[in-house]
Amino acid sequence: MQAAVDIGTNSVRLLIAQRKETAGGSYYLPVVSRLEITRLGHSVDSSGILDEQAMARTFRVLEDYRDELTKYPVENLVVTATSAVRDGANREEFLDKVKILTGWDVRVLSGAKEAEASFVGAAKTLQGLGFTLAPRLAVLDIGGGSTELTYGTLDGGVLGSRSVQVGAVRMTELCITGHPVSSTELERLRRLVSSRVAPLTAVHPDGEVRPAEMTLIGVGGTITALAALELELAAYDWSKVTGAILTESRVTYWLEYLAKLDLAKRSLLPGISLGREDIIVAGAAICRETMGLLGIDQLMVSDGDLMQGLLYGTAFGAD
Repeated sequence: MQAAVDIGTNSVRLLIAQRKETAGGSYYLPVVSRLEITRLGHSVDSSGILDEQAMARTFRVLEDYRDELTKYPVENLVVTATSAVRDGANREEFLDKVKILTGWDVRVLSGAKEAEASFVGAAKTLQGLGFTLAPRLAVLDIGGGSTELTYGTLDGGVLGSRSVQVGAVRMTELCITGHPVSSTELERLRRLVSSRVAPLTAVHPDGEVRPAEMTLIGVGGTITALAALELELAAYDWSKVTGAILTESRVTYWLEYLAKLDLAKRSLLPGISLGREDIIVAGAAICRETMGLLGIDQLMVSDGDLMQGLLYGTAFGAD
């Protein structure tokens, strides 16, 4: 078995998985998949440092994952951190404490390496499960602190990627002060997201590629939550979410519908995990605006993402 731990801006994830070979390639079958929302990136955008209470919440989860891992015959463990830790001026203090508590050396991924790992994890998962993809792929990864867009090919080759400081937590803190979200704040959110996401979509590294020649794949908690809402899943199921299609019109519908709800009503919806109800509107706005700028009216959802990409050994070359 292989395992990965990802310390993100909104959540900390653990994946223990077994590699499965198929006619289409391979994929990692989850044996244990856990996600705990610790909001490590709280106020990083405004303060520039990792919050003490947020770090304490994260340390508790990491210690729990450390204990969980002892129950399985894990041959290899990869531990990474992304946007919040990248941005925190006190990140060395955080990393040192993780080492003391768990014994783990945490690799802080650059935006480019994060994007590459997400691309490989998404593409290989969908191929391994037998889904038909276009010759050219684009993987959209919406995180808590940043968003990445990576272009590549069916064989897993990465043509280019970009990362911007646009994430569901970051945009919520910048634009949203109340729930339901007012029409004024929703419009401000969409304008700010669009302006910040534009550099992601401005240039395709392989020249002019028509939307019909490309499969847009979406990964990350925002997109899998939207898929779970669309599928009306009472309980999250990675195998049902993977391969689901979200159209631009349905993403727009969910963006506007969710914005009208208070937090209590959002949290009762199937697909919205506890702790995501306050940031799902910003995440949906990022998804909607990126699709619009790309001119692509649908995306294919993948539960396979950064975590699976790490298990394939991605993101450990030179930055």
